[in-house]
Amino acid sequence: MARFTVNGVELVEQQLNGLGRPMIRKIVEAGAGAAEKRMAENVRLRMHIRNSDMLESIGNNGIREFLNAASTDVYPQGDDRKGVRNATKAYVINYGKGKNPTKRKKPNKTGDKFITGDEEKAEALVYEAMQAESDRLIAEL
Repeated sequence: MARFTVNGVELVEQQLNGLGRPMIRKIVEAGAGAAEKRMAENVRLRMHIRNSDMLESIGNNGIREFLNAASTDVYPQGDDRKGVRNATKAYVINYGKGKNPTKRKKPNKTGDKFITGDEEKAEALVYEAMQAESDRLIAEL
């Protein structure tokens, strides 16, 4: 019977077992930070700034933990100085307003998709940030 010893696999197993809830939270927070920066950049590029209430309110809504997983959503939080929800403003800017353009006197104002039109690029940036944080945390172990 042949016998062999592998030390590298044991090291990787120890590293993966070391990724507990605090480390998963750090990885998700790194991804949320990248998503926040990307959304703020899109708000600036598309010039959706009147008084910067919506821009300054972009953030995550808190990390939710599941069995061996965690997630968060990034969007404008809270209300502006007039009491209008920043998330509602972002939704209307993204998707537009108006139902049927043929029944309206004014033309349908379609949204510019500043959030949903950038999902692929934002997802790639979030993934890179999370991977970098994961690599950094594993290197610390």
